[in-house]
Amino acid sequence: MHAMSALIPVSRRRHSLSMAPSLSLKEAQKLHAHLLKVAMDQHPRAVSELVEFFALSPSGCFFQYACQLFGRITHPNLFIYNTMIRGAVTSGCHHEAIRMYRAMRDEGMVPNNFTFPFVLNACEHVSAIKQGEEVHGVILRCGFQSILSVMTTLLNMYSRCGQIGNAVKVFDEMPQRDVVSWNSMIAGYLRHGDIISAQNCFDRMGERSSVSWNSMVSGYANLGEIEKAEQLFETMPMRDVVSWNSMIGAYCHLGDVEGARRLFDTMPERDTVTWSSLINGYTQVGRFNDALILFRRMQLADVMPSEVAVVGALSACANLGALDVGRWVHDYIEKQKLAINNNVGTALIDMYAKCGSVDMGLSVFHLIKNKDVVAWTAMIVGFALNGRSQDALEFFDRMLNEKLKPDAVTFLGVLNACSHAGLVTQGQQYFTSMRNEYGITPKIEHYSCMVDLLGRAGLLGEAEMLVFSMPYEPDAVMLGSLFFACRMHGNSELGTRVLDRLLKMEPQNGGNYILLSNIYATSGRWHAVAAVRKLMKEKGIKRDPGCSSIETSSGVYEFVAGDFSHPQSKEIYEMLDLVARQQKLTVYMSN
Repeated sequence: MHAMSALIPVSRRRHSLSMAPSLSLKEAQKLHAHLLKVAMDQHPRAVSELVEFFALSPSGCFFQYACQLFGRITHPNLFIYNTMIRGAVTSGCHHEAIRMYRAMRDEGMVPNNFTFPFVLNACEHVSAIKQGEEVHGVILRCGFQSILSVMTTLLNMYSRCGQIGNAVKVFDEMPQRDVVSWNSMIAGYLRHGDIISAQNCFDRMGERSSVSWNSMVSGYANLGEIEKAEQLFETMPMRDVVSWNSMIGAYCHLGDVEGARRLFDTMPERDTVTWSSLINGYTQVGRFNDALILFRRMQLADVMPSEVAVVGALSACANLGALDVGRWVHDYIEKQKLAINNNVGTALIDMYAKCGSVDMGLSVFHLIKNKDVVAWTAMIVGFALNGRSQDALEFFDRMLNEKLKPDAVTFLGVLNACSHAGLVTQGQQYFTSMRNEYGITPKIEHYSCMVDLLGRAGLLGEAEMLVFSMPYEPDAVMLGSLFFACRMHGNSELGTRVLDRLLKMEPQNGGNYILLSNIYATSGRWHAVAAVRKLMKEKGIKRDPGCSSIETSSGVYEFVAGDFSHPQSKEIYEMLDLVARQQKLTVYMSN
């Protein structure tokens, strides 16, 4: 229906504005202007349908205009109030939905069964438990406790707001229950980790849907009860793709990607969730190449990757330093017109930063709308990682100007930036502000940054004092940082003490013995060097073999000294021998 046809007087025809998706904001505003012109701006049906169009537009971008229109209505009826409450919830304006409900009640209107589900949904999203309890009282006083949809929504509201006792009371007092209400109660128990009550509820059910079975499988899996999850999975009368995904997700959650892959290879059908779960599973256990191979297979299977899959693939690229593959994923995102939101955008920024292309990450940062603290943090950490300390600190100031509160990860980036730039005083100020201004308790990673900062600046005494006065036991990373600072500034006495602690902490780490041997060698203590070498031999400690990686068009390959696990290792070593012979020949000919 064209907008101009909507200008026909309401008395002559029924409007259907909510069914006119082609109507633009400008056209709808023209219609409103016409209603004002002909003095029909208070006509109940015309105004109701106009409010409905603005409040429930699929994009949600016209809701503010609906609020303006609503504000001019002298006597809004129940339908208009319900429409505005529903529109507020749909648009994510949950506090506004609760305010509308209160205004409706202040005018003495009695809600109906269309009112309660949406206002309870709003209370659930903002954890407005007090307002939810008030709505519960109205439901009982108005006699709506027999409406199944209303009571199920009330049950969910209590459950998601942490009031499992009230949820159980609502469930027990329901005059009738359907499979949805039973599933809601099971989900409520599982959400609060009460697997026994969930199982009892499941056993009491008359008719069990696939949702019921899947909830229980997921519940056991999420609580680490993988054997019980497997038993339940095996006894299911019918398994759908959600059932299989629940088990695959459980295996991945426990780090058992081999078990997840076995299910993946045998399941009758797969969806986006299936692929995404396994891709992320591989990424979480450090099998980044497998994650990228599976991501490629996903495209070959003509399955549209979800946001989760894309983020998993980008994380794998970041950890491998696979810039070319990461660019390919970025091109794929643009080709498929996937939204570069905070999650995807942050993953892209992280990938580019870790692959040494921080300016590409900055270009992605500018594409993200409504940037959250995670996106800003990714950029700050990326700058610090690439030695651009001033840019990192400038972005931190800009983030604060945006009224965003930094988190613990943000301060890791800031302190690293100060460390690389040698900004001791500024770094100490940031460290102090964490607790005093932002209420963030420094973790051992933050103390490590401060030790690194002080050590690089040659303030070894202060660094040592911080290490042994902090509320954590120093880890190998921190002690290693302090040791290298001692080595840099020639303090062999403190370096030896630190390394002694490292040897006690990691008695089988050959690298620590090599470092101690090097300290002795630097000071000419050759007998001590020999003693360290002898100790290594007696304990059977060997130095970790060196490794390197190379990115090609077909993937990323890692090579470890003395390793023969690669399927083409024979050909690789033959080629290395050929290269070595050619180098020797070149040297011989040059002489």
